[in-house]
Amino acid sequence: MARGDYQNLTKRLLPGKMLWLVIAAVSFALIVLLHTIFSGISPKTLIAETGLADTTKVTSAVASSIPMNFDVPKSFQAKTIKDATVPGAEKVIALTFDDGPWPQTTEQILDTLKKENVKATFYMVGQPLKSFPEIGKKVLADGHMIANHTLHHWYKKMSPLVAQREIEDTAKIIKEVLGVETAYFRPPGGVLTNGLVAYAHKQNQSVNMWSVDSGDSRPKRPSPEAMVKTILAEATPGGIVLMHDGGGSHDNTAKAVPEIIAQLRARGYKFVTMTELLEMASATPETPTAKALPSSAIN
Repeated sequence: MARGDYQNLTKRLLPGKMLWLVIAAVSFALIVLLHTIFSGISPKTLIAETGLADTTKVTSAVASSIPMNFDVPKSFQAKTIKDATVPGAEKVIALTFDDGPWPQTTEQILDTLKKENVKATFYMVGQPLKSFPEIGKKVLADGHMIANHTLHHWYKKMSPLVAQREIEDTAKIIKEVLGVETAYFRPPGGVLTNGLVAYAHKQNQSVNMWSVDSGDSRPKRPSPEAMVKTILAEATPGGIVLMHDGGGSHDNTAKAVPEIIAQLRARGYKFVTMTELLEMASATPETPTAKALPSSAIN
């Protein structure tokens, strides 16, 4: 789990479950200590022979079942940003994936991210999450960040009620399927004036655009090599990279991700989730701490 996501989890441990975890941990340690003193058996042998390892498994299972939320630092609430200013121009960058979860592509990308020990942010559409819940659960289980990308992925102008439903119905599916809440939102197609952003701002959500477009949503998909070249040319510290794992075939994206990670690492970049990126930016003395889009572009 990424640093920022772990902090969010810790902040939201329910008192009862926290107490249970403490009692379980103390009891386990006490049992091992007493048996070691009076039996002369080493702790390692005792755990192996008595099955006490199951206690730690149960404790971990309880901890992993506690819902966590993806909250926005106060300075970024009700803001629309395309990248962030980080301390000392530290070379961090956020990889983001839209329109999933999706069969094959999402799983291929997850395999690469796990192998490379990289955490990313997934902007999920409500309908595919409802259709492929197990893939969505795997995204969360692998420690990645979850964000809202509407229910139907519409670009059209919407009434306040429709815009509300697009965001809130997706939030409900995310909560029901994954057990988490998120205050991060990305409008489909980056459209800022169709009603969605106005509603997200009223809810103090962070509206996340991007500073690097891989181009993988174009009708003619770029080759993996072209995607790598584009991302390397546009990457900057505090940047946000737009890619897609769902909404159609994105095999080239899945193929490009390993090289994108390798090449950015070779240039000194570290990978962060959107929560981590904004937490780092909030820690800087400058304000505002993100490069916001002009207010005139937002309804």
